[in-house]
Amino acid sequence: MSDSGLYIVRLLNEDPMPVTRDPRYVDTCARVTSANVKVGKAEDLIARQEDYWNDFDQENVVFEPLVLLDDIVAAEKVVLRRLKPYRKLSPKGGRLEWLEGISYEDAKAAVFAALNDAGIPYIPV
Repeated sequence: MSDSGLYIVRLLNEDPMPVTRDPRYVDTCARVTSANVKVGKAEDLIARQEDYWNDFDQENVVFEPLVLLDDIVAAEKVVLRRLKPYRKLSPKGGRLEWLEGISYEDAKAAVFAALNDAGIPYIPV
């Protein structure tokens, strides 16, 4: 196993924030608040956490590594399939990894259930 894995993140802000600070996209990108949760994959969980700190400010981010595993692509695929009903729509109509209408705890439980149901080996963090 490596330091790659899946994580969950939530924000503490009440006012909507853009999902990126990239000036090319900030005016047209999705916006998120404390009502949203995101589940994702990372080759390097520590570096990914720092990306969130840069985009949303460290004091506004709760980043929690969930599992370490090697095949993060397959793992994310089964998890996002499980969470599809909660995936937020982007302004352009695509599905985001940001979720709405599900609690942080329920999203975490869905990650483990999806991995277990798919038989994907992991190490809980």
